Amino acid sequence: MEPPSASPGEHSLDPLTRFTSIPLTRHKLASLRSLVINPSTPISLITSILEALSRHLEHGGDSLLLPHALKLLSELASHRPGLSHVIFDCVRSRLFSSESAHVAAESLDAIALVAERDETLSSSLNGQFDSFFVSLCFNRSVSVRQWLLRNAERFGVGSHVSITVFLGFTKDPYPCVREAALDGLVNLGKSSVFEDRGLVEGCYYRAVELLGDVEACVRCAAVRTVCDWGHILVASMQGTEKREQSDATFIQLCSMVRDMSMEVRVEAFVALGKTQTVSLKNLLQSLSKKVLGSMKENRSVCQSTGPIELSASSVAGAVVHGFEDEYYEVRRSVCHSMRRLCMISSEFSGEAINLLMDMLNDDSVIVRLKALETMHHMATCDHFSLEVMHMQMLLGTLVDKNEFVRAAVRKVLKFVKLRDLELLKLSVDGLIENLETYPQDEVDIFSALFHVGLRHGNFVACFIDEVFHEIEPSSDGKLSLDCARVAALLVLSIAAPIFAEQNIGEIPPRVFSYAVTLLGRISHAVGDITSQNALFEYFSQGSSCMEDNISEFVEQILANLGKDGAASLASNQINDLDQFPLGEATFEHMKTYAWRLWQPTEEPKLTAEQLQIHDDLTRFLNGIFTKVKAIWPLVKAGFTNEVLKILRVCEEELETVETKCTGSPALAFTLQYIRTLKLLASASSYFHPTVGQCCRVVSQLDILLVKLERTLRDLKCRFTGLSKKDELYLMELTSVSLTMNFSKLMTGCSYSTNLKRLAAVLSRVECLQQEHGVGPSSFLSELKKSMPDIHSAAGSMFSVPHFLRKMLDAFSVKQFELSRTLLSLSAEITVPDNDSENPFHFIQGLPVGIRLEITLRNISRENRLWLEMTVGKESKQFIFLDLKLFGGSNELRKVTYFAAYYKTPKAVSFTLRVGIGVECFPEDIHAGMNSGGPKRELTYLSPVSEVYFSAKSQKLT
Repeated sequence: MEPPSASPGEHSLDPLTRFTSIPLTRHKLASLRSLVINPSTPISLITSILEALSRHLEHGGDSLLLPHALKLLSELASHRPGLSHVIFDCVRSRLFSSESAHVAAESLDAIALVAERDETLSSSLNGQFDSFFVSLCFNRSVSVRQWLLRNAERFGVGSHVSITVFLGFTKDPYPCVREAALDGLVNLGKSSVFEDRGLVEGCYYRAVELLGDVEACVRCAAVRTVCDWGHILVASMQGTEKREQSDATFIQLCSMVRDMSMEVRVEAFVALGKTQTVSLKNLLQSLSKKVLGSMKENRSVCQSTGPIELSASSVAGAVVHGFEDEYYEVRRSVCHSMRRLCMISSEFSGEAINLLMDMLNDDSVIVRLKALETMHHMATCDHFSLEVMHMQMLLGTLVDKNEFVRAAVRKVLKFVKLRDLELLKLSVDGLIENLETYPQDEVDIFSALFHVGLRHGNFVACFIDEVFHEIEPSSDGKLSLDCARVAALLVLSIAAPIFAEQNIGEIPPRVFSYAVTLLGRISHAVGDITSQNALFEYFSQGSSCMEDNISEFVEQILANLGKDGAASLASNQINDLDQFPLGEATFEHMKTYAWRLWQPTEEPKLTAEQLQIHDDLTRFLNGIFTKVKAIWPLVKAGFTNEVLKILRVCEEELETVETKCTGSPALAFTLQYIRTLKLLASASSYFHPTVGQCCRVVSQLDILLVKLERTLRDLKCRFTGLSKKDELYLMELTSVSLTMNFSKLMTGCSYSTNLKRLAAVLSRVECLQQEHGVGPSSFLSELKKSMPDIHSAAGSMFSVPHFLRKMLDAFSVKQFELSRTLLSLSAEITVPDNDSENPFHFIQGLPVGIRLEITLRNISRENRLWLEMTVGKESKQFIFLDLKLFGGSNELRKVTYFAAYYKTPKAVSFTLRVGIGVECFPEDIHAGMNSGGPKRELTYLSPVSEVYFSAKSQKLT
């Protein structure tokens, strides 16, 4: 970008001097920023810009422009690291002469930003601004005090100075300041070590006092502080004193689960979920509303201001109250806290199972999922002991309409330890009934049955002996493999020999021969354990050598597996993997076979033509993903136009390939993803410093964010079969979109709605991360840390600020790994015998019937489809499409459907637009669109079809 031209009277001046001598305005700052972020700008011009900005700071300038000048200086340090020390000194010299507290805070923010990018400056911060920080904290501006307390760790303030300031401001008259001070204590406790027990007690007991604060936000922060500093205090104690303090902290937290504020109750159960040690009698008391005999006496803990009475009534039924809470957020929180509490005591786990089982009937899908996750965690730790009644309740959840809930139940069944044959029969019958009801879940059900067989081989052998006649061919020699029960029993049978210790000879060898006919379906289900080739070898060896000497075969496999099962196979150094004749079942052969069986899954083999097509398309799409990932840093550097040009080229390439390779879900998904990134890049350009806050056009950004939300919704709802990793990345993109929404000038209602939607997405992200054991990305980490700021930022001076920009800067594009299971949902509508020249007849004001030929592809019964009929822009009518009316399978459904349209206009003719949409995911929170219509936003699966009507049609009826 060229510097602005001079006026005629300025031709004698040096161009750089002429440019930097112009008084700064918002427009000039935007122009300067373009030069700063351009790596081709000469260093001489950069130096002149630095001088101009320094001069503006030195002489005071326009106070409204000072924050923008400071932000531009920090960005200059980022792009030109060699100038960091000069900029640091320049801003620091201005810092101590600032008359405005807001400007001083902005200066301190700029210093911290510069220091964060330079280790030498970062280390020099320690203690340098302690006195200035303290003096600024006593400024009368509430927003400045709050911001300083939330960002204290960025300024290198000493821990003892920080703790003094935080403790002092816990008595501030403004609740937002008290909350920030308590959160500062929490962060300080995590980052520093305090050996002074009196100091630790002071922090702990001050937080205990604030548990009774009149403001809910302060009580929430006090709960977090009591939890963290209570653990620090317990760690400094020994013996009986340590045990008593652990109980005291537990009781204090339990006293908050009946708070009038839902947010406080949630925080209380989150804190209880971090409990490290507590006595068994307190744990059991939390499950009983009636005070137990051992808990009837009051106890007290002394502090400087007097004793704190700890009553058993505070603990009585605390967990029960959480499960009975009217808000799903509280019920979800208590379910999560049970994961930790159940690990402390197996006796407590046994008593708590009844409460967790009740949560399986909760109205909220999120609560049901969280309860099942807790049960899964308990099962993996062998703290999940089921009775027949519990098993029946658990299996009853397999009929849940939500596929995620059904999958979570099966995941619990994979790991639960069944203590007798009756429980095994119940679980197997429940899974078989689930298969008959939801055949689309076959892969996951087969996987669950296989794991049940692995863990309970002895029980399975007895069970198969009773039902083997159901597997055997009929009198005419036909094997009923189409029967869901027979297929399920075969899957269960083949898994039993691997870990069984006795009675394994009761598994007939013919089972393995029958199972070969289901090889493809079974290998798909157990793909996380073994490959199809290894499974085929297993069937071959089982059906041949087991007939000759089954006990020897089992002993050989068990000798190789050992007590640790598959884990011991990792240490076996086997190099000879050549196939062996089916009749030669020596020990070495079996050892080689067992090792191969438990190797990671191999890719299923395709024909040469399929492999070539798949490889070519995969290479092409991977090249696209790699390219967009590589260019994304240019968006952060301000080269948005260049990035958009590259994305447009990628989009054109994909559209060209799509014309030659129609019907590819991966191609359609990638094309939609590129369009999403185009919108995201355009929206991101509004969040750069100076330009983002000074020169943006709000209406344009709003339009971009609406389009971005719609394209992301299409990605999530129009495609199924994504890996959990890819699904997690999509949820992260949704979080970015919702985070950008906070930059708009929202009303209190819309801000709250956006906040709820973001919380719902983050909850789903957390579930996926816990399920797959992955940590959050940089963006999600920044987002979680900034949630308190987002809650309190509406309308404040820091609402579009450092923390919002910092979160978006942390986002980076990732690469999809699309699998072959990816499917695209689609629909088609045709209207026979109707066009503009052959319209249907109608009578004004009366309903009219329309015959529609509807075709659905890759639609399951879990999807909620709606037929939308529209006249003009306002008149809409929705009809729910019941998939029971459609024949065929999930892959293809067809039906002739007669729809009635009731809102015929008083006109000579009209055109009715008809389309099919599917409701978006449950974690997307939306209000109902129309009375009697969909409850959430629709993603449209079909092109719009036009139906023509005329009141004067000459068509014979």
